[in-house]
Amino acid sequence: MTAILVFTAAVAIRAVGSTPTALGCVVGGAVMIANLSALTLVGKAVVGLAQGGGVARIAVVLAPLKLLLLIAVVYLLITRFQIDLAGFIAGSLTQLVAVFIETGRVSMRARPADQAPPSQGGVLA
Repeated sequence: MTAILVFTAAVAIRAVGSTPTALGCVVGGAVMIANLSALTLVGKAVVGLAQGGGVARIAVVLAPLKLLLLIAVVYLLITRFQIDLAGFIAGSLTQLVAVFIETGRVSMRARPADQAPPSQGGVLA
């Protein structure tokens, strides 16, 4: 979903704005997709280490190290490679939009529209 939103946002930005801004949008979206993938790996590693007995010290350090790596990558992209900041932010925000869309889709599938919510079983006073 994020990739579709990134592509759509980049095309819209390119149609209205400039190519560097659209490229920044693509880079921002790619960073967010990579960040979510890394978060999945870190989460699995932390759970795996916790199940193996006592929580290893490395498990406590994995999430902050991933965050530090993300900050370093974003800093380098913006300062060294001159990625457009507005486009990068737009691309990064597509992850948030994708989360809201997926949450809405799942919640709409959870309860059909014709099914009434369960009764509380209380007596009206």
